[in-house]
Amino acid sequence: MTELAYMVREDWAQQGTTMQQQSVVIRDWLGTPPYVFATTDSKTYEADYSADREFVTYVAPDAEEGHIFDLPKLDDELRRAGETVDLSFVVLHPREVRDCELLREIVVKGSVAKLFVIVWSPRDLVRTWLDGLGAMNLHTGSALEAPDAIQQEAAKCWVGEQYNGLSSGNGKAAVVQLLRVFTAAGYPLDADTWLRAFFAAGGEFDEAAKVAKIIKEMQGGTQHRVKARYQPNILSVLRERAADTR
Repeated sequence: MTELAYMVREDWAQQGTTMQQQSVVIRDWLGTPPYVFATTDSKTYEADYSADREFVTYVAPDAEEGHIFDLPKLDDELRRAGETVDLSFVVLHPREVRDCELLREIVVKGSVAKLFVIVWSPRDLVRTWLDGLGAMNLHTGSALEAPDAIQQEAAKCWVGEQYNGLSSGNGKAAVVQLLRVFTAAGYPLDADTWLRAFFAAGGEFDEAAKVAKIIKEMQGGTQHRVKARYQPNILSVLRERAADTR
């Protein structure tokens, strides 16, 4: 299992006052160098005033302490390795769905023992994914509580449908019906909470974006027309499943 940690860039920099101190915190978590840094765009990394390169120079001021890879190339190297690589890996500001999905696959396969992500914005979907997987926020020194077990069981139902997509058909029906059931039972219709549960259940990034869109529409009053996918007692069934997994 990959050990995960992250820090949001604004918490790292704090208007340019704490990069040095926060980099020490990150280095302490990463352990002994060398570190492997993965950039999502090598051209951006080489550009003037590169945010990626600035971060690397603080965390690994000695050039020999860090090795730079494109994230897709790193994924290829890890596939060839075929076993867990016992080095500390750092992913630099992943934001695009394709990059986040590569990162998710690396973690699912357990390709690396230790992985840190510097997150561009606190609103980025990759942060929700990290929180859903119990990653340590090195700024606060703690991880969020695990998602609600019953919501996670509901999210597993969505994961089981995501091969056909969650924006239409049976997938959308599963999302909408379970959101209605849980909201009626007093659960908040909150995208961040539900997406943490979805990611914890194994959800993919492109499908998570579809779930977030449906939740936003429901918050705005949209009444989706979908066929019933579950029996009226589905909440009781999910509660029983959650109890069995404890």
